[in-house]
Amino acid sequence: MLTIERLPLDGLERFGEIDRSEEITVHYAQVGTTLEATAVHDVVPTFRAEGPYSVAALVEEWQPVVDAGGVLLGAFEDGELAGIALLGQEVAPQVRQVALLFVSRPYRRRGVARALMAELELVARDAGATALYVSSIRSNSAVGFYLSRGFELTEPLPELYAREPEDIHMLLPLV
Repeated sequence: MLTIERLPLDGLERFGEIDRSEEITVHYAQVGTTLEATAVHDVVPTFRAEGPYSVAALVEEWQPVVDAGGVLLGAFEDGELAGIALLGQEVAPQVRQVALLFVSRPYRRRGVARALMAELELVARDAGATALYVSSIRSNSAVGFYLSRGFELTEPLPELYAREPEDIHMLLPLV
C-alpha cells in the first residue's frame, strides 16, 4: 500500500534510496511555448557516489529550499522509499515551484509520481498558491508525466531559465 509522508528537514539524505536510472529515448527542447522532440538513446545512471548527481551534491543544492520552508515528501510502499518530492517556495506571486520529483525505478508506472504530485498540489493550495511551476528535465518520461497532469508550457522564469536553460518550463493552474 502506498503512503505519502512528510519527511524531516534532514530527509534529503534519503536520495541514496532512490534508483534514478532510466533509458531516455526522446529529449525535448522548448522553443517559446512549443516543444521540439529529438530521438536519443541516453542511459542515465542512478545517483553517483560523488560529484555531480551524487546524494551529497543534491543535498547541498536542495537543502536551502527545505530550510526556507519547502515541503519534502516521501512516497512509501511496504516501508520502502518509492519516491521523493519537494515543494519549493513562491517563484512568482501565488506560484509555488515543484522543486524536485524522483521515483525509484522499481516503482515507476505504479502511481507513485501521481500520488506525490496530488499531495504537492494539496499542500500548495493550502498555502494559498494558485499555480505550480516546474522546470523539468527534458526527457520524454518527465515531460510526458507533467503534461499528463495538466501542466502547460509557459515562458520560462528568467532566474530558473538561467539555472537550467535546457529544462522544459511548465505551469499548472490550481483551480
